[in-house]
Amino acid sequence: MAALSNRPLLSTSADRSLVVERSAELDVVEDAARRALNVLLVGEPGSGATTTLHQLLRRLPREHACYPRFVNAATLDSAEDLLHESLGELVPGMAVVGGASAYARFARFAEAPSDVVVLVDNAPLSLLLDAFGRHRDEMWQVPVPWVVTCHQQDHATLAASPAADFFDVVIELGPLTDVQAASLLRRRTTKDELSGHALRIAVDSANGNPRALVRAARRIVLEGVDPDDLQRASYLRRELARSLSRPAAMLLDELVERGPSSASDVGLQAATGWTRSRLVQVFNELERAGAVSSEEHSDGRSGRPRKVFRSRY
Repeated sequence: MAALSNRPLLSTSADRSLVVERSAELDVVEDAARRALNVLLVGEPGSGATTTLHQLLRRLPREHACYPRFVNAATLDSAEDLLHESLGELVPGMAVVGGASAYARFARFAEAPSDVVVLVDNAPLSLLLDAFGRHRDEMWQVPVPWVVTCHQQDHATLAASPAADFFDVVIELGPLTDVQAASLLRRRTTKDELSGHALRIAVDSANGNPRALVRAARRIVLEGVDPDDLQRASYLRRELARSLSRPAAMLLDELVERGPSSASDVGLQAATGWTRSRLVQVFNELERAGAVSSEEHSDGRSGRPRKVFRSRY
């Protein structure tokens, strides 16, 4: 059941039929790329930012003389890492600059072809601050536009840094409308799998978040969860979220999506952009609010057991 998978939709013919495009946002990004402007795509986890970048991979070469290069920046640490990963093979003589000064190493990227658009996904906040804040002036000398995704929870920090001036256009990926959400689920399921009643409940429970929509459909179709039970759990979670901080509410949603997790979960750290210590703080808030239960898990080796948290909803 690939249509109910968590994975982002790619720029392939097979995935194209499953996509509900954010046409307005894509049009703005295309126009910005044509004008060599830098774009920041801001969204909650699961809002479809990665899928949006993959749609640009398909649309940009067709609509404009722009050649996009997609970079998964999750494991990159610095502005130089990002430049080498995205443009290194396009810049002549990159192999001979190892001993050059920092200025020379950055300046060489000014030779990059100007018809390239770099699409950057999953960059940790530290990389965004280094590349587009600390080294903003050097990055301005690179003659390519950048389209960069950013977690909603990181946007305030980025906006308060020198990186705010680097991005000419900021686009917030808001929730899908009910019509878009229903269309997404109809593309991914059949009437036999998801009745009209179940579809309405899935749409209502997801608040327009594409990942949450697919999760709700998967629970009904594959796990056999009663739609009415799903609706009750969603209602209780929303009511509880009113008393939680925004980070705690976001982590609770992530926990519902992922299942039992710990602060040491590398995937959870990458998805939230938080360190282990930050996750411990937010998990403690959820535990105090009664939103999660926890238990100690040991891997059988020496060392401190992990505290694993599970959503009560």
